[in-house]
Order: sequence, then structure tokens, then C-alpha cells
Amino acid sequence: MLKLENDIFYTYDLKGRTEFSRSLIEGVEIKLCKNAPSLCKSHVHNELSLGYIVEGSTVITLSDRTIQYKAVNGVLIPPLTTHRCAPDDIEHWAYIMLFIDENYYKDFVNFSQVKKITGHQLKKLKGFIEHLLAENELDALENVLIELLLEFGEKKIKDTIGNSRDISKIIHDYIVNHVEDEVTLDKLQSIVEINKFSIIRHFKKVYMTTPAAYHLQCRVAKAKVLLSKGTNIFDVCTELKFYDQAHLIHEFKKMYGITPGNYIEQVND
Repeated sequence: MLKLENDIFYTYDLKGRTEFSRSLIEGVEIKLCKNAPSLCKSHVHNELSLGYIVEGSTVITLSDRTIQYKAVNGVLIPPLTTHRCAPDDIEHWAYIMLFIDENYYKDFVNFSQVKKITGHQLKKLKGFIEHLLAENELDALENVLIELLLEFGEKKIKDTIGNSRDISKIIHDYIVNHVEDEVTLDKLQSIVEINKFSIIRHFKKVYMTTPAAYHLQCRVAKAKVLLSKGTNIFDVCTELKFYDQAHLIHEFKKMYGITPGNYIEQVND
């Protein structure tokens, strides 16, 4: 399996590698490709194609235009869009692509044109793909995927579902009252009786993040309280359902700027 290390492919076979794998999210495949010339002919994909260039650059030719893509760019190609990639140097050419089944999103968001992805959107896309390759927790990944699809696409249906603040408050209160529990999009759907895309859209509008990200923030905040009261880190991980100590340490440092161990030392001085 081709992997990533600091956004660069590494493999023993550097020539002509293309590999597909299924992701944790049903309907999403991952393609990793390095120095493979076989797909330089015009072609289409049934799925939405969403990815970025790891190394090199290419010209993508469409029916009405050509677009230059470099290693700082991502790309979105709608389903059944004829396109041809012509890498500038096939010996230095690598990219990662997601193929997302149209049935996953077609009732909620639409994609009508090829787009270049840059800046903060590219950073979010790369972060999502890196987590997807690491096979992290399914529900958190799906939260981010839906967030990306909503940001990159055009909303297909007009929202007729209540008030964003009211709906989001219900979700917020449920999360706060179930910090130690597993909180999934399926569970939230059953509570507010709206689809996953609308849940993400409403919640982000009010709280500027996804339900999964907010739940994680609440768990880290609760971990800080428990650690300050002398609970050992292993028990904190178990109670708040972190994968392991490394997961807690990573999220704690990201939120507070120091490790749990350093925090305990400082508050106990």
C-alpha cells in the first residue's frame, strides 16, 4: 500500500504505481498514484473525483478549457465529466484522489463544474484524506466529508427545516449531556429527525464546527477536569473513549498547547 509521509509518497517501487482501496465510509474509494502514464487519455469517472497533487504538475484538458494544476492545488471533477491529464513530467508525478459515489450526496448537494481547490479548502481536504488513510473513527470522518461536500458544492434543495439555532441547540445540549457516550450522526438524526447534511449545515452555522468536532472538544475539556482532580490518564482515556493515550495527548496538546503530563505538573506545583 502506498502511504504518505509529510505529504510525500514513499514506496520501494517508484515506477508506475496505482492503488485503490475502500475507505471506512461506504461509497468512498481512495486512489494513490505515482508515475503512472496509463490514465493520460481522455476518460470519465462515474463518481465525484476529489483530490490533490502530491508531486509535480499537470494540465487537465476539458471540453471547453484547460487548467494548470501544481502540487499546491487540489481538484474537484463532477461525475461523468470527460477530462484528460497530461503531467509535465511523468517521472515526477503523484496524486491522491477520492471517488465518492453520487448516491451519497445527490439529494443534498450538486457539483456542476471542475474546480481548482486552494488555500484553506485544500488544507481541509488534505487533512481529511490523511485521516482517512489512517483509518480513524468513522463518524468523525463522515462529519468532515459532509462538511467538505457542502463547502465545495452547490446546495441542491432549499432548507425548509426549522430554525438553525433551535435545531443546533438540541444537538448541542445532547452532546453536552452525553460527553462520555458515543455520539453519532445516526443518533443525532433520530433525535432531530433531519438528514445528516442538514445536521452538519445547521450546527456549523451556529457553532462554527461539526457535531463530531464539538463532541471531541467537550471530551478534551472533561479530560482536563478529571486530570486536575487526580484521575490517572489511563482511566481518563477509558471513561471518555479515546482510542489510546496518544490520541488524548495529541488532542489535549492541540487544544491547550501542552501535554496532559505537563498540565498535571503545572497545576500541582
